[in-house]
Amino acid sequence: MVATLSIVEGTQPSRLLESAGTQEEKAAALANHTATLQRSLDALRAAWQGGAADAAIATADADLANQRALHAKLINYASALRYGGVNLDPLRSQILAMATQARALGGFVADDGTVTGHDTLSVMSPALATAYTTSLKTMLSWFTRIDDTVAESLRTGDAVPQTPAPTPRWDEDALYDGDPKGSDVNQDGIGDCYLVATMSAIANADPQWIRDRISYDPHTGMFDVTLWDGHEWRHIPVTQADIDANIAAKGASGVDGATPELTNPNAPLWPAVLESAYARMKAPGQGIEGIESGLTPPALEALTGNNGDWIIPATEWMTPSQHIDSRIAEALAGNQPVMLSTSVLTGGVSGLSAQHVYPVEAIAGTGSDATVTLRNPWGPDDGPPLITARLGDLIGTNPLGGIGLGPTGMINIGRLGA
Repeated sequence: MVATLSIVEGTQPSRLLESAGTQEEKAAALANHTATLQRSLDALRAAWQGGAADAAIATADADLANQRALHAKLINYASALRYGGVNLDPLRSQILAMATQARALGGFVADDGTVTGHDTLSVMSPALATAYTTSLKTMLSWFTRIDDTVAESLRTGDAVPQTPAPTPRWDEDALYDGDPKGSDVNQDGIGDCYLVATMSAIANADPQWIRDRISYDPHTGMFDVTLWDGHEWRHIPVTQADIDANIAAKGASGVDGATPELTNPNAPLWPAVLESAYARMKAPGQGIEGIESGLTPPALEALTGNNGDWIIPATEWMTPSQHIDSRIAEALAGNQPVMLSTSVLTGGVSGLSAQHVYPVEAIAGTGSDATVTLRNPWGPDDGPPLITARLGDLIGTNPLGGIGLGPTGMINIGRLGA
């Protein structure tokens, strides 16, 4: 019988660790007692000879054999109990957290782990419900398998089978393909270009900064993401269910694509992990759909601890000392992220979309004729991933059109390590 949510909720796997400790103490005491008896028996053999001695020694040997067998069973009991506690306790927490999250998103969660949309206003779409159902049922089957293994070992006194704990679908190996890269980001179904472009720019500037944000606990199958909440660095947990929900909603990773042909199940997972953590911090209970629309400075602050420097090209005619070309060049040379946000104007720049955010990956040349390379966070799903444009066309340098009144609404330059 596969465990249900109510069964899992009623268990207390942490108590297994307490019992394991008790069994280990008994085994240690028995081992000391057996060692004392063995020393006494060895002394008896050396000092006493004859038929009576042989009979007494045989009886003592049998008693010692029984005590060693009992010691082995106590060790096996302790091992089984510890195996159960170490694996079932975090699994229980994850199952219950997953069910709670599904309900918070408007889903109805049956006792067997089946999730369905609760009403017409629910965020829980059919695809999202399927992802949650798959994760919950898989976790419940893992819980059942581990529980059965522990119960069998306690029944027989045999050693617990040395099989590895169930492997979560998403783990540390799924995070990266080499160093994190700006091209790992692939925005699909969520309108959070301000965030994913910032993630892409940071990965392009300093891949280690991305690695330092994320850690993984193999015992719980959970990711831990460190983000700045405006006051302090916070550790944001990201569950397997969060990742499944992110993929179902077509979030920031290439694991999901706009079409099956553009889907890559082996694409780096870190964009989905960061995006999920940001949503947990900024829009708890709403999923990644709750973080659509925004500006780069808050995203930059969450990922780096500060919101960087801002350049508003529309004011260039008043403040020509902004030196936009050199500031972009210096930032990129100093391994700092640079994001360019477009306004409602596209200015006829080929491939550029209005009210969109692009990581700036390179700049060549100086002044208005400098060539800027932008990466589209949409990735290969919509148009070329890289766009090159003249800086003057991006910021608007044509006096007849209004100096600074071009496609670029803002340029946000990060300050990693500041």
